[in-house]
Amino acid sequence: MCIRDRLRYVPATIKSRLRTLSEEKVMSTGNFFEIIFPEKKTRIAAEQFSQLLVKNNGIATKNSVSEFANSLQNGIILDNGNHYKYSRRNFYMTVIRTLVDMGFIQRNVPIWDISKKKTLYVYSRNLLDIPNKPPSVGFWKTSYYICRKWNDIFIK
Repeated sequence: MCIRDRLRYVPATIKSRLRTLSEEKVMSTGNFFEIIFPEKKTRIAAEQFSQLLVKNNGIATKNSVSEFANSLQNGIILDNGNHYKYSRRNFYMTVIRTLVDMGFIQRNVPIWDISKKKTLYVYSRNLLDIPNKPPSVGFWKTSYYICRKWNDIFIK
């Protein structure tokens, strides 16, 4: 099966991201989000969301993500003191959908909440199982470095 046939089954959000990727871009950027989200506002929203996931050990309830999206829409103050706003709809349609479609986070992961004594369905980050040594060439090498940069966000 050629690459064109494989791309036929890939969601549109991922196709557009794959077209902009190059090995040089992936290797030269130190930030995972610069690779996946080329627009600055989207990148900042994704970085803030990843900080939420890091604070909560890679898990975010649907309520906490909804509150986060509302705070983005109302405006938040970034670490550098700048005021930042991002649409709730754009957050779900661009950031969440892209991360889910590309396999970096999972949606509706069941976890048992001991305090509430019920199952909650949450967003969960995926730590990707990659080898210690990168592949030698091509798409797999580029994918390896993207996945490595994602894992580095959560493994410190």
